[in-house]
Amino acid sequence: MKKGFFKFLILLLGIIVAFSQKTFAGCSLIDSSGQTAVRTHDALGLLLSEHTCPKNVFELRQLFKSSGLRLETTLVANRGFHNPAQGSFSLFEMVFGKLKTPDNHLLINAGDFFFGHFTAINSEGELIADQNPEKNSLMIEAFAWDPNKEVFNFYELRGDGTQGQWFYRGDSFDIVADNKLLHRQPDPQYPQFGNRLRCSGCHNAGGPIMKELDKPHNDWWEPVRGLDFGGRKPDTSLQDILETLVSSEELAKNVVIGLKRLEQSKTLYRKQSGSLQEQLRPLFCPLELNLMSDIFPNDALRPEISIPAEFFLDPRFLQAEENQAIMISRTFYNIALNEVGSYFPETDLNDADHAWLTPVKATSDQVAVDNLIQHGVIDQKFVLDVLDVDKGNPVFSSARCGLLRLLPDASTSNWREMFMMNLDQSQDWAAKKLLKNLTSPQQDAEFYMRKAKRFLLQCQLKLRDSKQVVKMYHLLMQRRAEVRASEISLNPLGQILEPGFRVIFPENKITSRPGALKLTSTCEVVAETFP
Repeated sequence: MKKGFFKFLILLLGIIVAFSQKTFAGCSLIDSSGQTAVRTHDALGLLLSEHTCPKNVFELRQLFKSSGLRLETTLVANRGFHNPAQGSFSLFEMVFGKLKTPDNHLLINAGDFFFGHFTAINSEGELIADQNPEKNSLMIEAFAWDPNKEVFNFYELRGDGTQGQWFYRGDSFDIVADNKLLHRQPDPQYPQFGNRLRCSGCHNAGGPIMKELDKPHNDWWEPVRGLDFGGRKPDTSLQDILETLVSSEELAKNVVIGLKRLEQSKTLYRKQSGSLQEQLRPLFCPLELNLMSDIFPNDALRPEISIPAEFFLDPRFLQAEENQAIMISRTFYNIALNEVGSYFPETDLNDADHAWLTPVKATSDQVAVDNLIQHGVIDQKFVLDVLDVDKGNPVFSSARCGLLRLLPDASTSNWREMFMMNLDQSQDWAAKKLLKNLTSPQQDAEFYMRKAKRFLLQCQLKLRDSKQVVKMYHLLMQRRAEVRASEISLNPLGQILEPGFRVIFPENKITSRPGALKLTSTCEVVAETFP
């Protein structure tokens, strides 16, 4: 009896030890309310629950490597390509491979797993990965694809005063909920946002984001054109991270893959399909933005500068196989910079690394619209009819965005008829324009492509005049100001341009007022007249 009892105790003790090791081997992962987070099924969530808890980025990267995973790293200068004075750079890393834990096997594909962290300068003047665990300091931000939920989960590692503490901040569903009223505010003067997670202010579409998504990826490290560290050397730990540096084009490809995966999520689609206005919002209004510029850096001193065609028109009007950039004289461009008193903050330069750095329609918004077409919610003609309203302002058109409110919110079988009726009853010029487009069957895709080609030709001819280049640069200044004024930049938890942390655009001695100028159908920059 005693012998059997002791065997039972030994067995019980073994179970308790094994259980306690299993329970406490992973991280203490808490949510934003301070409660223990519900277990997630993305790669990071699985790793944090199965292994010894990484308390900084060095331990996290070592955990990835010991788990047989591969890392690729990209690097961006936070305060401008030629502005290393503060030692402020961001590292955005991608994780790939087969993750095997005692309970799970997970294939981490391209576009599934991203994490970011930042640099600083130590007391010896070296550039370091900033992993200072002071209270509430952001040490790592990460998001990973959860195949069970079919959305991204968002995490942070923040300092608690002595080491890092992991937080689960929420998922793509939460971001969609936080931005439910975006461009649909009951009172636009007092916009309302949810406060589920900080990421809602930048990752407005709920997935990965890279503002400089298109080449030449302004301010990013490239193998053929590295970043200036201001004469500082990376310390040993940072140098180890930099060994996995790849072109920013790799990050761009992975971001697009991640965006498309999210848009194809059946669970997210079902969640959004309850509101037609939310579904069609990326067509009428911006949720995010991207940046484009001249393809060559300013210090190449090429005699001509290319203005992206996306500055003038939505990319859906453009024929992808043709290079439709508008070329202008560098001399004329410099005249424009001098006239407005352009300067790049914290430097003695008068411009960013690349000329004509402009906001353009976000790829995430375009992918969302593609998804609506694939699901049969709208067709190509409907899309082009909408984008033709105030077509010379492809991103921040308040006229086009205002039409979103005329859509019925419920996705019923007769929503188009109801929308047309609302347009017909409206006195707004934009509503009348859209109604005319929708009821003109001859205005098909070919019609709009021809129209766009003529428009761009007019722009090219106009910009052979230095005075017209100066006028167009004033419009570029306004477009940059419209980013800051847009509702996508009013979330108190975060802004897409990350002001204070990132320095992206040059400043000017002349103040631009959003909406003051417009681009006419003949590519003339004129003062806006309000009815």
